[in-house]
Amino acid sequence: MVQEKLFIQDSLVSIIVPVYNSEKYVERCILSILNQTYSIIELILINDGSTDSSLNILDEYSRKDNRIILVNKENEGVSASRNLGIEIATGKYLMFIDNDDFVEPSYVETYVSEIEKYSADLIIGGYQRVNSEKILFKDYPRDANWGKYVILSPWAKIYRTELIKNNDIKFLDYPIGEDIYFNFQVFKYTNQIYAINNLGYHWFFNGQSISNTSQRGFNNSIDILYFLNKLISVSPNDQKYYINYFINRYYVWYLLFNGRNSNYRVFISEHKKITEWLANKDIHLRFNPLSRKFEGEGYKNRVIVFTFNLIEKLHLVRLFAKIYCKK
Repeated sequence: MVQEKLFIQDSLVSIIVPVYNSEKYVERCILSILNQTYSIIELILINDGSTDSSLNILDEYSRKDNRIILVNKENEGVSASRNLGIEIATGKYLMFIDNDDFVEPSYVETYVSEIEKYSADLIIGGYQRVNSEKILFKDYPRDANWGKYVILSPWAKIYRTELIKNNDIKFLDYPIGEDIYFNFQVFKYTNQIYAINNLGYHWFFNGQSISNTSQRGFNNSIDILYFLNKLISVSPNDQKYYINYFINRYYVWYLLFNGRNSNYRVFISEHKKITEWLANKDIHLRFNPLSRKFEGEGYKNRVIVFTFNLIEKLHLVRLFAKIYCKK
């Protein structure tokens, strides 16, 4: 049993789970946390104004287990919920889990063991992308240099709470990139970051979730430059090589992901304002697609970023947009 193992100060782990309309899956999530081999936890459940039976499920479990802290509030979004959870947290360490997802029994124990072994501020692990029938794919960071920029979700990680609270690190209250912004702040304030090959987090594919339905065509309420400026403001100054590539990769995928269901003129307009912003910030891609500096970067990402930048250099973006955009 985990209680027989020596953990420093019986380290309490605060686990934050924002919940919104997840009546089908949240019970599985809660049980996977309560049944951990490492039991020294406080589970902070933030009901973000659910309109289904989620709150009833949360209330039932909070009555059964005194390790649960239940907060019921009006709907404000996942960032506000996570930020509130951070304020409430009293644990030495901090973890985040999404309400549709679940973790393996030794998940917390593994991360606590690793963060204490290295006296780290952040441990980054991997995950399995799953649906109701099978494992879709697996991913984990190969190292903590470029690897920390590959998996930027707040889950599959354990943070030292003191680092987060002392530096007032918060999630960005914006429709995109809130988790990227959060982790960039962490990277700015510490280099004590280690990667582990652990696949104990199960990221569940729910086709109806906000993350899988929100970005279909360009959204007029989202200003990509606002987000990029916020990101630059918290970027680590000593990692510009990685930051430049990350921003290039991000905007390429932003255009491709949203542009497919958009029209040619909107695509060109978005591309123009982004490239002007890049030039103004002197952010240029100096990238060899085979570079070993990006250990763990998928071949698909390398090829797509390199190819799109080549299209730009050859002044073929307008032709590409006419072919690529559906509308």
